[in-house]
Amino acid sequence: MADVFVEIRQVVLTSLLSLVVMFVFTRIGGKRQIAQMSPFDYLNAVTVGSIGAELATNLEQWWRPLSALIIYILATWLVHYTACKSNAMRSFWSGRSLILMDGGVISKTALQRAAIDVNEFLGQARVAGYFDPNEIETAILETSGQISFLPKSLNRPLTPEDMQLHPDAASIWYDLIIDGQLMQDNLKAAGRDERWLDAQLHAQGIGQRSEVFYAACDKADGFFACRVK
Repeated sequence: MADVFVEIRQVVLTSLLSLVVMFVFTRIGGKRQIAQMSPFDYLNAVTVGSIGAELATNLEQWWRPLSALIIYILATWLVHYTACKSNAMRSFWSGRSLILMDGGVISKTALQRAAIDVNEFLGQARVAGYFDPNEIETAILETSGQISFLPKSLNRPLTPEDMQLHPDAASIWYDLIIDGQLMQDNLKAAGRDERWLDAQLHAQGIGQRSEVFYAACDKADGFFACRVK
């Protein structure tokens, strides 16, 4: 029985060590989503996950997967560092964007280079909202694997500039209250004070901040608040 507890304790320790190392790896890898990963990043993440699981359960020679994880972390850092410092290395690691359609004409050669058939290309166009290929001027395969579409000028969305309108400048929204807790830094960043906030809440029939589940504002006249339910 004592041996069982010893092994359980070692599993706990190696699991925590694995989590720490994996956390360091993900921080080095940045905040990109899976869809934004390069082929190298994706394969590296899968391999590191497998090594991390091995580290958590290998009780006799745990330093071997730990050493492999450290090597992968250093290699990942080196790849990202060189990619940030050199355009040539960035192209080497991540590849380059590829024009699949230009001037309204689909390039068969480009599709073959990208290993994409025309049905997949048209499916991606429909996902992007283009059911009529005649509406597309240019399509570019990004290094992340996603396809960006540029509509023809007659098919692009109408803008205020097209209608000669001059709307007010857009402003980001600031979280002011979350679960009844006041976000002082956000309130200050929005250029507001607590007196203004209380006045806005009272105008909506809310007497206490503790009654608020969520409240936010922008730098213009926008304000939103809802009670706890």
